[in-house]
Amino acid sequence: MEIALNSAVRSQTRAQFDLIAPLYPTLERLVFGVHLDDARRAFIDDVLKADRALLVGEGNGRFLKSVLTRKLVGCLKVVEKSKAMIRLTKSRIGGTGKVPLELIEADFLRCRLGREFDCVVTHFFLDLFNPPTQLAIIKKIGEITTEKGTWINVDFTPPRTMAGRALMWLQYTFFRIVSRVEARRCFDESAMATQNGWIVVANRRFLDGFVVAKRYKKRRR
Repeated sequence: MEIALNSAVRSQTRAQFDLIAPLYPTLERLVFGVHLDDARRAFIDDVLKADRALLVGEGNGRFLKSVLTRKLVGCLKVVEKSKAMIRLTKSRIGGTGKVPLELIEADFLRCRLGREFDCVVTHFFLDLFNPPTQLAIIKKIGEITTEKGTWINVDFTPPRTMAGRALMWLQYTFFRIVSRVEARRCFDESAMATQNGWIVVANRRFLDGFVVAKRYKKRRR
């Protein structure tokens, strides 16, 4: 497997995950068990079949490794802002995989990627941002995705129960203090996605709907 490293641009968004990067998998498992990993793999077949796939905000490489162990065609790019997450990803994947891989250390909104991807993946990425930034991200995904491309988004949804709201408050308070994330709560991206030409063609719910995996396709013109 060929791995190219590219430190592209300075950060624009303020979130910083270097401090928490080594602890994140343990914290996630303590709170959510394996359910978030199950959600990440909900539409993995689309990534495996894609000719040019892009993973945005991949984190420490757990999903990437599961893709690399099975992907036999095409190529992969990963955009991840955190230097520590990139380092953990390299350590985790080792020499896994038979397809070309490029790891790009950059802020997604400032990274020049070209219009080339037939599959873009955002796992627990949009929920870090308020609606204006989410909209900018969604627009950029549309710009870099082919007309028949697929966008896979997995995220938390606004909670409907008291327990869910309490958990969401604790989660966002923690990450705002430790990682300086922009958002104070999660927002549903569906309306913005629809307004920008995306339609949901499949979805799967996890943790009683607290997490939803969506597969988007571009609306036919």
